[in-house]
Amino acid sequence: MSGLFFFGVIAAWGAVAFLMAKRVTRLVQSRILGLGLGALAFVLMIVLPVVDEIVGGYQFRALCRQNAVLRIDAEKAKGRKVRVVFEPLNEVLPGNAIAIFHSHKSYRDVVTNEEIASNEWYLAKGGWFIRLLGVSETNDPITFSPSACYPSITPQEIAGTYGITLIK
Repeated sequence: MSGLFFFGVIAAWGAVAFLMAKRVTRLVQSRILGLGLGALAFVLMIVLPVVDEIVGGYQFRALCRQNAVLRIDAEKAKGRKVRVVFEPLNEVLPGNAIAIFHSHKSYRDVVTNEEIASNEWYLAKGGWFIRLLGVSETNDPITFSPSACYPSITPQEIAGTYGITLIK
């Protein structure tokens, strides 16, 4: 049912964008220039509700590409007993077009509390349009997917690969 509502909203917005573009076309004397400006106005009106997600998607992918990797010194890690700590957990990163949550996953030595390995996790939420519609329980973005990124290696795989022992 929410899918039908969503497509109805899209169709209504498309009609509004078409009418606005038609109005722009009539304001210009030159037919060719009017059609060009009308087409541009239509495209801008269609994109306007999700422009924050488009910009936010670029910001999110850049964060993921640069930071969602495992950082570990294999020699230092070997034979250590570690616990997994999230600090911070789901912190909202300021200065982005959409809400992007950040968590720092740290593998800390149980005796010295020294960070042996770490990685970043990111989760993006949708822009104002998807939140306004209220059709998504998770408010995931509608212009890009996936909306979460983190290294694909599990703590158990890290322990096996680098010779560390995980302590709960």
